[in-house]
Amino acid sequence: MADVLLKPKEKPDATDRNSRTWGADAGPSRIDPATFAQAAAEAAQSEATFYVANMTCALCPVTVRRAMSGVAGVQSVEVNFDARTARVVFDPSVTDEATIAHASEQAGYPAAVQG
Repeated sequence: MADVLLKPKEKPDATDRNSRTWGADAGPSRIDPATFAQAAAEAAQSEATFYVANMTCALCPVTVRRAMSGVAGVQSVEVNFDARTARVVFDPSVTDEATIAHASEQAGYPAAVQG
C-alpha cells in the first residue's frame, strides 16, 4: 500500500527528496488499514425501507428479519411491526432491493420498497 503524500512544511530541495520537513498540521502520514476498510464499507452501503405485508403476530418480524438477513450483502435489518416496515442496510455491489424483497416473499411476507 502506498503512503499518503503530505504537504511539506517547507519547500524541499529539488536534489534531495529525502530531506523534507513535515509540519504537524499536515495530518497523519499513514491511514490505519482497519479505519480505511471501515470507511470504505460504510461508503459502499445503501439503505432501503420496505413495506412488509402479512405480519400479524410478534413472531412475524423475527421471520422477516431472518429471511432478509440471510441474503448475501445485507448488513442489518430493523423490523417495525407496528408500521409493517423493514429498514435494510446492504452492500449494493453484492445484492439489490429486489433480491431482498424476494427473500421476504419466499418466507411468506411480500415486501415492497417504500419511496
